[in-house]
Amino acid sequence: MKHIRVMKWIIVLALSAVTVVAIAAYWLSFPSDKSLRARFLAHRADFEKLVIMANEDSRLTRIAPDFTWLDDSVAWPRKDIGITEERWNEYRQLFHTTGASIGIEKGINPSRIYFPIDARGIVPTGATKGLVYSQVPLSPVLKSLDKAPPDELYEGPDHNHVLVFKQIDAHWYIYYEEW
Repeated sequence: MKHIRVMKWIIVLALSAVTVVAIAAYWLSFPSDKSLRARFLAHRADFEKLVIMANEDSRLTRIAPDFTWLDDSVAWPRKDIGITEERWNEYRQLFHTTGASIGIEKGINPSRIYFPIDARGIVPTGATKGLVYSQVPLSPVLKSLDKAPPDELYEGPDHNHVLVFKQIDAHWYIYYEEW
């Protein structure tokens, strides 16, 4: 009997260790705050150009290298992509140059433009880390997004959504979102 209890504890400890390692690997594999800030500083003019373009193309809520969403349609493919092919190619080139290969998202809040740099997961769960431009101050602001946000910041019916920021310059933030 004692042998079985010892084996159960060994299994529990082994599974716990695997879980801790998996969580740490998940967090460590996102780009660091330092690397995202360096990317922003190295390509600031290109990121700012993308902000200007996205504001000019106000009908678009999502611009990716291979699809667009309009404020009234996310259907794809569709004839009206919202911009000319030349304009889309300009976006694609800037996505490539900045490393924002996923594109940009404006979503429902036009004062924010998100540049997801690393996204993972599948619907209905996932996480994204990247840069965001905002005309208004964002919150909650944390000192670091290199580790999991505090539990008390998670919201939603299942306590599974969090969106947090770290300011890196006027109007510019690193963001982390999990759902």
